[in-house]
Amino acid sequence: MKKLLLTLIASFLLQFLSIAQEIEWQNTIGGNESEQFNSIAQTSDGGFILGGYSSSNISGDKTENSNGLKDYWIVKTDSLGNIQWQNTIGGSGEDLLQSVIQTSDGGYILGGKSSSNISGDKTENFIGTFDYWIVKTDSLGIIEWQNTIGGNESDQLNSHSQTSDGGYILAGNSWSDISGDKTENTNGINDYWIVKTDSLGAIQWQKTIGGSDSEDLNSIAQTADGGYILGGSSRSNISGDKTENRNGPVDYWIVKTNSLGVIQWENTIGGSGFEELRSLAQTADGGYILGGFSNSNISVDKTENSHGSEDYWIVKTDSLGIIQWQNTLGGSGDDWLNSIAQTADGGYIMGGFSASNISGDRTENVIGSRDCWIVKTNSFGVLEWQNTIGGVNSEDIAAIVQTYDGGYTCGVESNSNISGDKTENSNGDYDYWIVKITNHYNLISGKFFFDANSNGSQDPVKYLSSIKRLQKVVLDDFVLQSKLVITPFLS
Repeated sequence: MKKLLLTLIASFLLQFLSIAQEIEWQNTIGGNESEQFNSIAQTSDGGFILGGYSSSNISGDKTENSNGLKDYWIVKTDSLGNIQWQNTIGGSGEDLLQSVIQTSDGGYILGGKSSSNISGDKTENFIGTFDYWIVKTDSLGIIEWQNTIGGNESDQLNSHSQTSDGGYILAGNSWSDISGDKTENTNGINDYWIVKTDSLGAIQWQKTIGGSDSEDLNSIAQTADGGYILGGSSRSNISGDKTENRNGPVDYWIVKTNSLGVIQWENTIGGSGFEELRSLAQTADGGYILGGFSNSNISVDKTENSHGSEDYWIVKTDSLGIIQWQNTLGGSGDDWLNSIAQTADGGYIMGGFSASNISGDRTENVIGSRDCWIVKTNSFGVLEWQNTIGGVNSEDIAAIVQTYDGGYTCGVESNSNISGDKTENSNGDYDYWIVKITNHYNLISGKFFFDANSNGSQDPVKYLSSIKRLQKVVLDDFVLQSKLVITPFLS
């Protein structure tokens, strides 16, 4: 009788949750040309700050003309994705915003690369082909200060964050030898370049880190001990700062430094094929979660074969960068992970794009040429749920964040008109597309999702315990609705 009762409860719960809307709201934002969406963060008021770059003049949602070829474009929305204000920031060349975060004073710090001389909003000439360009704004997006940082070649900022002392850590790639602001030569073709500034953007110290070939730094975060964790990819064998040979053509390369940028340890992680690390974060246990994509089969550090061309590859390490577990997630086509973060329940949320139909870990066909692919795992990387979101053309998640209500918001680049999950036409070529996913989302469409790569299938009875992580309002609704189903069997 108990088994029958549990089965009926499970069946009803699945049906109840499956009727919840997967997409809570969405907004397509752009002008009549092309916008590249690169960064999203939830702000202290519950809204969102969106960042990327635009080549559009006044049109669609754009309220200012372009200053040059491409400009930084930041958009502030409320908690429902409605535009509150925006600012187009740039000079006469190309200004490509990669990352935007809210600062402790309620303003914003913007980071990217610039090829503009003094013009428009630029107050300094460029030093090389491209330079790091950081811009600090107030809470309404008005520029407070800026700094152009670089050498005589190309320097491209990809990631930055505010540090515990109120300054900023900047991270990216440098092709420059000693020149301009660069105080060290490159070790090879291009290296990781980290720059620490004070609260006004003045350089305090910098480090060039790499081997004899090429390194691409994509992500940086300050660690609990005041140091920094750097994540990207390396093509170098033992040389310069590299203490391990590469495993394949390109590997994940993580580097831990102290508070002054001095290397404490590093690890080269990969298989015999190609790996590119796109995102990393320190986890609650003091270790690190790494996310990117791989096309390696079982070899060296890879413990699972590739499903297709490229797959999501997530790797969990301890506090010294030693692998604890890993998971390869994907289908028969291309699956590229761009963003990963730890969630409030200790698991992980990740997003990127998929061009795979149902195959491997993929449970839905693509709608267009490639779609957003959201994957949620538990604390051991075991797949809990997934969703494919897109229109008939092309979508790619640049970043995904867990929101204050326990849901998820995706920052997407899209060029689809109304189709599939898209409810608005494109304004131009590619637009910003912000999508909010409902917070009662542990189960999808009345199905359990099993991880084909795990040692065993999840027990559906045990999986029902995930109900405890749902928002209280969902539980209350479930209790009210389920009384009619459960009561007869208890009498």
